[in-house]
Amino acid sequence: MKVAVIGGGASGLTAAISAAKQGAQVTVFEKNSRAGKKILMTGNGKCNLSNKSLSEEYYYSGDRAFISSAFEKFGFMDTVMFFNGLGLLLTEKNGGIYPHSEQASSVLDALRFEVSSLGINLLCDKPVDEIVRSGNGFTLKSGDYKEAFDRVIIACGGKAAPATGSDGSGYKLAKALGHSILPTYPALSGIRCEGDFWKITSGVRCAAALLIENDESGYGASYGELQFTDYGISGIPAFQISRMVAELLDEKKTVSIDIDLFPEVDEMTLFNELSARIVLLQDRSVHQILSGVMNKKLATLICKLSNISQDAFFSENCKELSRLISVIKHFRVHAKGVNSYEQAQCTAGGIPLSEINGFFESRICKGLYLCGEILDADGLCGGYNLQWAWTSGHIAGEAASGC
Repeated sequence: MKVAVIGGGASGLTAAISAAKQGAQVTVFEKNSRAGKKILMTGNGKCNLSNKSLSEEYYYSGDRAFISSAFEKFGFMDTVMFFNGLGLLLTEKNGGIYPHSEQASSVLDALRFEVSSLGINLLCDKPVDEIVRSGNGFTLKSGDYKEAFDRVIIACGGKAAPATGSDGSGYKLAKALGHSILPTYPALSGIRCEGDFWKITSGVRCAAALLIENDESGYGASYGELQFTDYGISGIPAFQISRMVAELLDEKKTVSIDIDLFPEVDEMTLFNELSARIVLLQDRSVHQILSGVMNKKLATLICKLSNISQDAFFSENCKELSRLISVIKHFRVHAKGVNSYEQAQCTAGGIPLSEINGFFESRICKGLYLCGEILDADGLCGGYNLQWAWTSGHIAGEAASGC
């Protein structure tokens, strides 16, 4: 069985290895000069390749039940065994699974060594221009190059981080073979917000809880270390809700985000804590009091948004303190966009899961398989997107081998 894999990223290399282990003759087409470029960027270069808390609940998709069934075929422990079999020693950190070396290059090297060991033909600098249906198989074209294959696996990613090769070309290939494409959005990205005060706190990091507000209700709750930037907010809690923000803005809806800058305690506890400090430190200004409990730049912003002079002193009627606490616990901002695909870590949307079967074979074009980020399944931070790559790639590769 001759199998072509388009894309030498996480899902593509996994698919190639799984197909080759079943006896298929595999060729990988990679448009970059080297495979796996995007793998090196994951987990800030440490490669969070999975998570012990694996569940479809950590994914956005039009069909979470499909994701759940896929993990039953190849889940967390299967991933651990897969990489152990490649000689990679793994370690756990807060539920996330990393290479013990804490180097993403170790993960890529393990995959590359296995590709070489299995005799997989890896063609770099070879973008696929066209897939033509030919009898029961396919002919792939890349410039003047043409070759026939029995099965084809499209694994060339979405649109996020196009410098690594994920430039959306896979959607065009799939669409030409009959597939539809759901709207796509940058995911796991910083959120650009309205306001002229962001330079005050640019670079500040703090624990925060975020909630997207819509009329009377809130949803998309997220918690973690928030990073302030000169354009708005970033960091894990912002990344986790960025997909929803992008989708809502695309639907022309107003998006407000309620930020709790002191999520460890409720408002009354914070009021009592600060009241005690005011009594103890009566000669300290508002800014000096706040600087004892939070970043100084953040304290400056809180005073500005509360319309209280940072050099003033607290009065006995507690109105100033109540206003400050209201801003601290409910710092509301209006989103005006998310960072582009160039800064995003993942792509939301893509090819509907309803257009593939449980083995990731196209329901529209027999013999065509699709896996990885090109599909409508994007996960939260924490190794979930790489787990989807390993899972979908493995299942697609084994199925495409014909075994």
